[in-house]
Formats: sequence, C-alpha cells, structure tokens
Amino acid sequence: MKKKFSRIFVLLVLSLFVHLATYAQNKIVKGTVKDDKNAPVIGASIGVKGTAIGTATNETGAFTLSIPSGSDSLIVSAIGFARQAVAITGTVLNIQLEPSRTGLEEVIVVGYGTQKKADLTAPVTTVNTENMLKRTTATPMEALQGSVPGVQVVANGAPGSSPNVRIRGVGSFNNENPLYVVDGMFVTDISFLNPNDIADMSILKDASGAAIYGVRAANGVVLITTKKGKANMKTRVTYNGYVGVQKPTHVLKMANGQQYTSFSLQRGAAADSGTVLLSSERFGGTGLNPTTSTDWYDVILRKSALITNHGIDVQGGSDKVTYSMGLNYTYQNGILNAQNDFKRYNGRLQLEAKAFSWLKVGFSAIFNNSTTFNPNYGAFLDAYTASPLFPVYDNANVNAFPVKFTAASVIGRSDDKNPMASAYYNYDRSKAFQILPTIYGEASFWQNKLTFRSQLSEIYGSLLGTNYLPARNLGPGADGAVKSHLKSIQERTTNYILDNLLTYRDSKGLHHWSLLLGQSTREERWRQTRTEADDVPNVEEAWYAGQGTPSAAYYGEDGTRNAGLSYFTRGTYDYDNKYLLTATFRADGSSKYQTKWGYFPSVGLGWVLSREAFMKNQRIFDFLKLRGSWGKLGNDGVNSNAGYAIVKTGNSASAVFGSTAGANGVYVPGYSVNRFFTNVTWEVVTEWDGGVDFELLRGRLKGSVDYFNRKTTQAAFNKPIPFTYASVYGNWASMVNSGWDVALSWNDKIGELGYQIGANMSTLKNKVTDLGTLPSSTSGFPEWTAEFPNRIVVGQPINYFYGYEFTGVYQTQDEINNDPIAKNYNQTATSKIVPGFPKYKDQNGDGVLDNNDRINMGSYLPKVTYGFNIALTYKKFDFSVAFQGVSGNKIFNLNRGRLYKASTSLNLDEKFASNLWTGPGSTNAYPSAYALGQGWFKVSNSFFVESGAYLRVQNIQLGYNFNVGKQSPIAMRVFATADRPFIFTRYNGFTPEVGTNTAGGYPVSGYDANVYPVSSSYSLGVRAAF
Repeated sequence: MKKKFSRIFVLLVLSLFVHLATYAQNKIVKGTVKDDKNAPVIGASIGVKGTAIGTATNETGAFTLSIPSGSDSLIVSAIGFARQAVAITGTVLNIQLEPSRTGLEEVIVVGYGTQKKADLTAPVTTVNTENMLKRTTATPMEALQGSVPGVQVVANGAPGSSPNVRIRGVGSFNNENPLYVVDGMFVTDISFLNPNDIADMSILKDASGAAIYGVRAANGVVLITTKKGKANMKTRVTYNGYVGVQKPTHVLKMANGQQYTSFSLQRGAAADSGTVLLSSERFGGTGLNPTTSTDWYDVILRKSALITNHGIDVQGGSDKVTYSMGLNYTYQNGILNAQNDFKRYNGRLQLEAKAFSWLKVGFSAIFNNSTTFNPNYGAFLDAYTASPLFPVYDNANVNAFPVKFTAASVIGRSDDKNPMASAYYNYDRSKAFQILPTIYGEASFWQNKLTFRSQLSEIYGSLLGTNYLPARNLGPGADGAVKSHLKSIQERTTNYILDNLLTYRDSKGLHHWSLLLGQSTREERWRQTRTEADDVPNVEEAWYAGQGTPSAAYYGEDGTRNAGLSYFTRGTYDYDNKYLLTATFRADGSSKYQTKWGYFPSVGLGWVLSREAFMKNQRIFDFLKLRGSWGKLGNDGVNSNAGYAIVKTGNSASAVFGSTAGANGVYVPGYSVNRFFTNVTWEVVTEWDGGVDFELLRGRLKGSVDYFNRKTTQAAFNKPIPFTYASVYGNWASMVNSGWDVALSWNDKIGELGYQIGANMSTLKNKVTDLGTLPSSTSGFPEWTAEFPNRIVVGQPINYFYGYEFTGVYQTQDEINNDPIAKNYNQTATSKIVPGFPKYKDQNGDGVLDNNDRINMGSYLPKVTYGFNIALTYKKFDFSVAFQGVSGNKIFNLNRGRLYKASTSLNLDEKFASNLWTGPGSTNAYPSAYALGQGWFKVSNSFFVESGAYLRVQNIQLGYNFNVGKQSPIAMRVFATADRPFIFTRYNGFTPEVGTNTAGGYPVSGYDANVYPVSSSYSLGVRAAF
C-alpha cells in the first residue's frame, strides 16, 4: 500500500513540475482594442499567429491571453474593421483598428480586367466560392440557387445535368442561358467544371457591365477564374471531399389498386371494366379488392443513391514563378432504379513565370473526362399513368425476354407501359472529353501604368454518344417483340479566341482614369456524325451501324463553322472617388449572318454620396453610392440557316381547272410555289439600370437595390404563314423584362458568437411588345400542342398557358339547365353535360364556349424569386442554413393532364382519386370519374394549371475546425451537410422545379412531364490544408 501511495505521489510531483515548466514557457499578454475614435471594440478576436490559441475582448475592449514563448505577433479582427497583424513588443498592448474597407477595396473581376468594387457603376455580383463548396452538387451553377438576386437557377435531378439559368428573365425564344467565360474562353455550359477549381466568379447582370462582350452577352455573363498560385507562397496542399447519399423527396403518393379499381369502374368505359376483370383473372382478387397494387414510384426509385467528390489542390510560388494544380473526382448515381449515373475526372494546371521585371508569361489548362448514363425520362411519366393492377414481373409471360416484365396489354391496357421496363431497357451513354488550354504574355511599362496582354484560349471537345435498345419482348399485343436499335453520335468541337489587350491606368491629384483597347479574333468549329441501325448485336464491342441490317441503316453528317472579329474599348474615370464614369464600346463582326457587323455601346455613372462634405458628420452610412447605366447587348444564339420556307398550293392541274383549298379551308387560286426568305441576324437587348449600394453601422449592414428594364428587339421565332401550315423563321418580335433586385446582409458578433444574416429578392415582369404583323402565335408541349397550348400575344408574358378558366363542378341538373353554356352545348353534343362535369367561365357572356373564352392561365416565369440564409460561428464550430424559393409562377401538370390523351383509365395521384366528385355537395374542386373520359373535359383548362410556388430548405451544414500537429499544423475542418432536405409547396406533383424541355426541337418551359425530380442529399466531408 505504501509503495502504491509513493508511486502516486511521485507522479503528482512530476506532473506539477511538467505543468510549471510548460507554464514557464508561456507568457501573459494583456491589452485593449479600440477603434479609430478611441471607443472600445467589443468582441474583437485576438489570435496567436500560426496557432489555434485565441480569445475575445470584453465589454471594455480589454483582453488577456497566455501565449507560447517565441510567438511574435497577434492577429486581430472584428466585424466592421480591417484585419490587423500586431507585433508582440511587450506584455501590454494598446491596439487601434481601422474601419474595414475590404468590401469596397476588393478587386472585382470584370470583362477583360478588374475594378475596385467601390468604383463599379454596374451591378456586378461576386459569388462567395467558399459557400459554393457547402453544396453537394456536381455542377457549379446549381450551387447558386437562391443566393444571387436576379439569377434564377432551375435544377434538374438527372446525374451530372446542367440547370436552367436565367438572368433577369427571358428575352429570347431561342436560348436563355448566359455566356460563361472560363479563364477567357467562351463556353455555353460549365458542367465540365468542378466547383473546387473555381477561385473567383462574377456575374454581369446588366448591359453596362456585359456590353464589353457584345453579341454574346444578351442573357448575362458569368466570369470564372480558376485557382492560381501566389508569389512567395509556401507550397500549400488542400484536400476537400465528401461522401453522401441522395434520397427521393416529396415523392408523389399514387392511388392504390383499390382506389384505381373504384375510379375505373366509375369512369364507365367498357375497356376499364375489362381491365379490372382481366387483372383479377390473371393476378388474383375480386371486384374492388384486387390482389395487385403496384406503387410504381416505389418500384422505379432507389431508396438511396451515392454522391461523392474528392479533390486535391496544390498552390505555391516564389518571387519568380507561381503554380497551381488540382485533381478532382466526382461521382453521382441517379435515384432512378436503372443505369443512370455521372462520373467525372478533372485536372487543372497553371504556371506563371516572371521572365523579366516587366514581362510575365503563363500557361493554364483544364482537363475533363466524363461519362454519363442518361436516364429514360419517360419512365417518370409512365410511373404516374400506369395502372397498379399489374405487377412488375410476370413469370407466366412466356414470350417476355430477356427479363420477365409484365406487359400492360395482358390486362387490356393499350395506353400503359411497364415503367420499370421503360427505365431498364435504356442504354444511353455519353462520353465527353474536353481540354481548355490558355497561354498568355503580359508586359508592363511606365511603372506598371501601361500593360499589354496577349492571350490565346482554346477548347477541344469530343463527345461519343451511344444509345442502344436491345432486342426485347414484353409479351402479346402492342408490347410484343421489338428489334434492337443503335444510335451513335460523334461530335467534335474546336474553338479558339485570341485576345490582345492594351490597358493604361494613371492618376493626377484627385483625378483617376483608365483606358482599355482590345481586339479579339475567334473561330468556332463543330462537326457531328450520326449513324443508326437495327438488329445490332447486344455486345458492346459490336455496337457499330455496320453490324446491323443494311436496309435499316442511316448515316448523316452536320457541322458549323463561324468566325468573328471584334474591337472593343472601355474607359473609366473618377474624381476624388466620388464621381464615377464607365463607358464601353464593342464592334462585333461575324461570318454567321448576312449583316456582318453589330455595335454595342454602354455607359455607367456613379455618385459616392458618402464622400461628400455634407455626409461627413452623419454616423449612419459608412458608404453610399448611386448608380445608373444604359447599354446594348447582342444574342447570336439564333439559327442563321433557318430563315426560309417553301410553300406549295394546289397541283399541276390547278392552273387549268381552277383554284384549290388551302390548309385552313380558304381557297387560293391556281398552283404556286412560294419561297419566303429573311435575313436572320442577332437579337438586340437595350437595358436601363438604376441602383444604390450602401454600408451602414460600421459595415455591419450591407446591401444593394437595383431597378432594371431590358428590352429585346429583333427576337427570332417561327412566324406562321397565312393560309398554310408553314412558318418562316426571322427577327419578328420584341419583349421587355423589368423588375427589382435587392440584396441585404448583416454581420455582427456577440462575445465569441459571430453571426451573419443574408437575404435577397428579385421581381420580374415579362411582356411581349411586338410580333410584327402577327396578332398571336400558339405552340405548346411537343406532341401535345393541340391539347396543352401556350401562346404569345402582345401585352402578355412569353408563352403563357392558354385555355378555359375552370370555375368548379356542376352539382345538379337544374344548375346545368340554367347555365347558357351547358344548355347550348347539350343541344348539339352527342355526349351531354351531366352533374359532376367541370364548369368553364363564359368570358364574353355570349352563352357559347369557344376560342374567344380562352384566357391567359399563367406564366412559368416566377414573379418573385428569393433566398435567405443564416450563418453562425462559435469558437471552432460553424453552422449555416440557407433557404430558397419562388412565387407567382404556374406549372402545367401534364402528369394529370395525360388523361386528355387516354382512351382508358390512367392512374391518378392519391389526392386526385380521393377527391373525385361523387354527388351534389361532395366537392366543387374535382370533377367526377365519368367526366374525365368525356370530350367536355378534354380541352385545355386551368384545372391542370397549378401554382409553382415553393419554399425549400436548400442547405444545412455543421462544421468543426481544428488543427492537427504543433509544428506546421494541418488545418482541418469536418462537416455534415443536408442539401434540399425539406420543401413546402402546394403543387400536386413530384417537384415544382420544372425547367425547359427541348424534346420537340424547340424550348418549352413549365410543363411537368418527363421531369427528373431533384433529390435531397446527406453527406459527411472533410477539408484539410497543410
């Protein structure tokens, strides 16, 4: 016992000596932190440079800190003040902080150069790339949802897919996505780029900022600079990665077998009752109690799908050479239970050398190699409409191969497909390779006042697309044997841009100015080869058209080659940093159109009121600036070869025997061949912008407010030719987008708790102002244009949904007899209106339902988009949550609307099936089952047009920061993330995020059909830097 006590005593003594020795190596530093007016700074962070040791000032601005011996400086920071390094010259320090100008002095990337944020006369938004990395997304732009005012991002849930991006509305019938400029190279899509490679991103939203890009800038410009090394920087290696799972969210609940059977029998068609009987005979059950009740969404959706990203970045440099390189791997599996995933390998290399004191040369390259297995989008529509009365598999289906899927035809279903078979029998692979090399040289003269930069940027891209449908058989009838079919596409893109830039910057007294002169040459080549064939063997090595049936083979080629020459200039001037002027001009020459040159000027003015003498004594505004700008932009995303049409009427005998009837029944004399031709050119946007930027309360509150008005002229679209089915493509239309962009943020600290609150909101009003000589134009969803039209009319939004206004349900026969519309319809129609049928509003009161009663049922464009976020830091912890939403937009629910086209009962969602009209007073919101199969219901009406408003919890992240090791410590951060975990919406569909569909060869938006829904994701990640 004594020995044991002696050992404990010795250990305690030794521990005490160790503690005293350690304490002796530390010293106590005290001090106060005050502002430029000698007021105490509360909650300032005091940290020992190069360590995790730190503290915060109290309510008097005082602090006490134990620091290791050998420490030579402290890092002091506080909200609203500039970060400061303070030398440790004694044990008592009196520190004075200067007001922060980091936000205003920050250098912003603009077109072909940089500017200080305080000097901008245009609404340029800089993206916090650190916040981008909080999102578990495969593509960079999806990470911006809800974070940038005036920028709407509509996500697509398919693996690796690019979102639809709209900057300040839609000003074109052709394309709506912005121009992306990556390290000086023009690209139309940045899905090849890993978010981890991005150092800076700026969004040019108005004409003043974007006019320097001329004919490419009508839809806005996104400038991206990839990571680079820094001079005299010790080599720094950073790893950033996460592993997560995606889960289907807001999954639509469908009617079960019993509900569907009840609906089918109420519908009253013989084919529907036959379906119920055949199902019970083959798969069991009786009448309203079927054995089979297949939940097709449960079948085709995975419970979870992997998403992961891993990246390594190396940066560093000496006084002569800087370097940066990175490798990334991304994998995203799809939530569709079939082969659909995305795999991408990225590489990045950057070198810059100072050859002489006046000359630096550099090289950079981005590599991308990706493989995407595209899904069969139609499987999602099939899962909604398919009857639950047949199972996924049927071993009794002896004709089925290679998988024993059930054929819908075995229960008499001619309108159904087996959704699982639709998803499974789809091999659609795209293999893409891209390399973006850039080489440049920059010479500086006259104390760096004059610089000349020449840069050659190129992009080489190849795409190999293989779509293979194997030979298969689903069973009897229409689902029978199908030959194998192969489609193969090979594309090659070769583009280059050569930029020569001369920049002069100088100042004299209170005058500061700069001048940019630039010249750019570009060439773009695209070549496509496409082959198709039947009866190609199901062996990947044999997937060539030559392996198929020669008589069924197809070969085709396509390609484009365009060249451009541009001259541009930008001048900036300010007096005493108070009065600001920016003017740009670009002349674009193009081989693409008959009109060879376009001219795009802009001007921006700014007034920094906070620097005026009359503002010096106020204590509210730290910074206040008024801005105004005007400019012109171009859009060359217009098909240059489509401005013609050939129309034939009559036949060779018409000239002798008289006139012939035209397409709409109007007689046209004789036989004629008419050729219509237009000189198609680029579209032009003219924009006004007025705004204010401000900072208040020592930089705690920051914000901006902008009003914009964008007018597009020469908008190109297909204009119908009277008395024919033909149309001619030309610059016929004009439209206006106007609205407000607002952004606010609040940063502060309470003790060791730092917090930030941000919010942004945008409003939008879109209106078509001219269609040439055309009163209106009607189109719609591909294949279903007649049933689900949208319309273009002067004074209304672009492509609004067009149809009758649904006002309720007829409850009694007396109500029908007293309604002039119903009464007149029943006098001539074979199928009469009865109770349970929908009611439509007689807009002009003439007692007849016709085209004069169709109205604007709403637009797919949101009237308001918004986002807000909260971020907290406490000691080594950080937490953030972000929200995003839209309102004022409509969605045409084509999942429900598919009932228009069906001859038998398609399935319904559970809410629809449970609320069908069953008798007087049962509901005024849903028609009867019988009405759904009648012609009175099969017209475009607002019953199927729903609100697309939603609020989504976009991102939640919790992180912990710590160091590993004492000498050259590794800075670590571990984090847990939830992306899109919750959504609040009234929409009766899988997802209210419905983008643009181009299946019919032209873009249509807002139709919910064949949409791959976005999923939620949950991940764990780590970031390490050393």
